[in-house]
Order: sequence, then C-alpha cells, then structure tokens
Amino acid sequence: MDVEPSDKIEDVKKLLEEKEGIPSEQQRFLFSGRQLEDSDTVEGCKITAGSQLHLVLTLRGGC
Repeated sequence: MDVEPSDKIEDVKKLLEEKEGIPSEQQRFLFSGRQLEDSDTVEGCKITAGSQLHLVLTLRGGC
C-alpha cells in the first residue's frame, strides 16, 4: 500500500479496511518487534518504502 510519512497508523488501518474489508478495530500492526499504536505516524515508526508490517487480526468469538 502507498502511504505518506505523516499518515497515522489509524489511517493505514482505515485504508486496509477500504481495500480488503477487514475492520480497522480488528487490525494490529507489528513492526521491528513492537505493536504500533493508532496515534503513531509512519515516519515516527521509522517505516520506509519497502518495509514489511505484520498484520495480526483480533477475532472475536468463542466455542
């Protein structure tokens, strides 16, 4: 996905929700061994072109 350095992680989540239909509240991003907060910026997390984020989904449900 193409994002701007000033974009917040919450903006990235919304973009992914629009493209893939995954609700943003179920998304958790990991980068460089830490979970990214919604208020973090792409630049502040030192995410650069070609960086890979790990997406973890928080699924609700039970047996």
